[in-house]
Amino acid sequence: MKPLLPLFAILVLLLCTMPVQAESPTVIVANYTLLPSVLQPGDVGTITAVIKNTAGSANIKENTGIQTGGTFENTKVTDIGVNIESVQLVSKDVAVISGNYKRVGAIGPGQSIPITFLIRAPANDGIYFPEIWIDVTGGQSVRQPIPVNVNTQIAILKKPALTAIKTLPDGVNPGEDISARVVLRNDGLSRADQITVTVNSSSPSITQKTSSTYHVGSLLKGENASMNMIFSTDKKTPIGLNRVLLGISYVNPDGTTTTQTEVIAIHVKGRAKIGIASVSLDPVRIKKGDAVSLIIRLENTGTDNANSVKASIDLPVSGGKDAYVGKIEPNNDAPAVFTLQAGNPGTYPYNLTVRYEDDYGVQTRTETLQMTVLDGNSSGMIAAIIMILIVAVGGGYWYFMLRKKESRDA
Repeated sequence: MKPLLPLFAILVLLLCTMPVQAESPTVIVANYTLLPSVLQPGDVGTITAVIKNTAGSANIKENTGIQTGGTFENTKVTDIGVNIESVQLVSKDVAVISGNYKRVGAIGPGQSIPITFLIRAPANDGIYFPEIWIDVTGGQSVRQPIPVNVNTQIAILKKPALTAIKTLPDGVNPGEDISARVVLRNDGLSRADQITVTVNSSSPSITQKTSSTYHVGSLLKGENASMNMIFSTDKKTPIGLNRVLLGISYVNPDGTTTTQTEVIAIHVKGRAKIGIASVSLDPVRIKKGDAVSLIIRLENTGTDNANSVKASIDLPVSGGKDAYVGKIEPNNDAPAVFTLQAGNPGTYPYNLTVRYEDDYGVQTRTETLQMTVLDGNSSGMIAAIIMILIVAVGGGYWYFMLRKKESRDA
């Protein structure tokens, strides 16, 4: 039995680190446009397909802890996308002039990309159905027929297609507000009616200060509507991408309702804030010629790590005036140590310059301090002490002799 124990331990360790994948995302042809909508035999036209990742928030949960009581202690959540290996248009009748794509790349959850094919209509009238083939890494291939009308009077139902264009700042510090502008554009072939947009944050640390529901109404082909949104974050908002989901619903010309989900990705960036916690000297009273250790403790009161922290001083003394501190995490401090040689007596103001990096780039902080150097020559103090002793002895002698004379006269 004992030889089996190591094997059992290895199996338990493998189970503890085995990834547990959530619902796998996939792609669809969310919309397509044929231009012109009716081709003549032999005409050249374009098919533009909008390929979308249907997952609103796809992730992989990786169990990294030790199993206790049937659950894992630690779970790692990582966003995943759909990797598209190829997109091509396949048809026996419609000639594909250009537009077969290889290695398209990854599409994140809720994202979409347009793909355009240049085609030539066949010589005979009719309705043809070329297929868009989408091959996804590790997933099933997608096959979507696209109707192509070549000089027929058969009406193909024209549908609207809404595209959400999001504009927002590159990043926001935890605790600050962020503004976003969303433009809904109808890129389809017909009017979209009863358009409604609902806002739903996926993080409890991000809340909307503006309306959570927008009633846009109708959008004709080519029209757009703008919505200005403001979101507030708190100090505990996680660093990184935080998603706000937009649920969009509208009614098609045939009365059916279409719903789609768009994602506003709010990039929360931490900002480090370096200050001086304390300044200490060894020795405390500095005299000319002393070897001095100047210790300045730097504290980070911000929301992000201060990386590659370097401190420098411009004191007019000899010694090391640069100190490399390294990383200071939020609500922590670290010492910047300078070893100096004291010069001439006096009070010297000097600048402390701290350089560090956070999510916003390289930052610089400057503070003005001062150092006092005392006179190292003690001869004056010794002479003063001798004078005090002489005066004290003389006074004592005079007092003693005066008392003796008074006693004799009495």
